[in-house]
Amino acid sequence: METSPKTPARYKVAIPLHAVKLEPHPGSSLRDPTTVLIEIPTDSIIESEGQVAGSGLINILWNGDAFSVFYEDLRERAEILTA
Repeated sequence: METSPKTPARYKVAIPLHAVKLEPHPGSSLRDPTTVLIEIPTDSIIESEGQVAGSGLINILWNGDAFSVFYEDLRERAEILTA
């Protein structure tokens, strides 16, 4: 069984990936979800951030912004890039 990445990992999107945009939470290092849903296009390079949450979501960075995606979708729709 595959475990969640302990360090940031880079991925190349193979199938468009749905994501929720996150915004900074004043006074906290955590981010809040927004109502903005996007589709990260094929061939985009994204980077995971932190651990997979109990909800199955993981934060990723793309184009300088933070998003939340389902880790299962990330594994199915993106290929991990070796360091």
